[in-house]
Amino acid sequence: MRFLVSLVVFLLVLPLAFMAAYERGLLDEYVPEDALPAEPFIKAELSEATSGPDLSRRINGALDENAYDDAVMYAEIAAWAEMPLDPDTQMRLDAENAFARSVTRNTSSFVTGFVTGEGGDTPAFMGAMASDLTVVGDVRDIGSEGGKLVRGEEYSQMILGLSVVGLAATTATVATGGGGLPARIGVSILKVAKKAGTVTAGFTRDIVRVLQEAVNFDKLGTTLRAVDLSDTAATRRAIADYAGGVSMAKVTPILGDVAALERAAGPAETVRLMKYVDNTDDLARIGKMSGTLGTKTRGVIEITGKTGLRAFKTAWNLVLIALGWIWAIVGGIGALFATALGRRVMRRRSA
Repeated sequence: MRFLVSLVVFLLVLPLAFMAAYERGLLDEYVPEDALPAEPFIKAELSEATSGPDLSRRINGALDENAYDDAVMYAEIAAWAEMPLDPDTQMRLDAENAFARSVTRNTSSFVTGFVTGEGGDTPAFMGAMASDLTVVGDVRDIGSEGGKLVRGEEYSQMILGLSVVGLAATTATVATGGGGLPARIGVSILKVAKKAGTVTAGFTRDIVRVLQEAVNFDKLGTTLRAVDLSDTAATRRAIADYAGGVSMAKVTPILGDVAALERAAGPAETVRLMKYVDNTDDLARIGKMSGTLGTKTRGVIEITGKTGLRAFKTAWNLVLIALGWIWAIVGGIGALFATALGRRVMRRRSA
């Protein structure tokens, strides 16, 4: 009996104690964050927070609101977590994904995003990014926000500063054969996110503080006042020259983290995920999470309310995982108990 108690302690209590200590960061010196696979813990929490019918309801609601990206995201979560969708819901998704429907939806959104630099779905975000990656968007935004600066009106330091940094990053990309591309992508993502209203006040303060040091807005204003901002070619030449003196040292790591998030989750989802980023630490943490979940990241955050991999690795989730395998634990203990009982009976008979 004492052996069985010890076995239970070993199989259940010690792992739970380990996870409790890990969750509180007490083992950071000994156990790296990525030492434990996150997927089983995330799936355990999803099984408590949602189900196939719930995800079907979310998908139908998204389709009713023409939020096709959201519908696809929930469908991906359902497939990953092995939660079957309602047949009618799957039929609606298949119909929305039909070729003609997709082409019409995507073309219109892309053009809108390219022209305005704004958007609400993946094609529009891609269009907005395309205009920025060809510096059309940077020059457009410098003319718009720079004009406000020259006239003494309120302007967005984030958009103007990122546009100047974007031209500097474009120059670096050409000069280094692509070395500045992550920063260039990071600029475009953040500008689109700012215009879409998904950038938090906290992150805005952080990035503007860095941009003020990198760009020097007082000096930039002097340059802009000497240029006819309605002349896009002249504006581009003047700012391209000015951008050569921009200090990229502190802003580049932030833009690199944004670019890494974009590679894992995609441009549109990165824009949407920015609403969960209050500071640069949040950006790095959600970036790691997206490395595991990809385009499912935002949906998992919305369903569970958790924005980091460590948050899923809790003692409670270990219990949920253990319950899924409880038959093995019970079976093993039962086999040991039966073996011990059998040996005791045999000893008594032989005595």
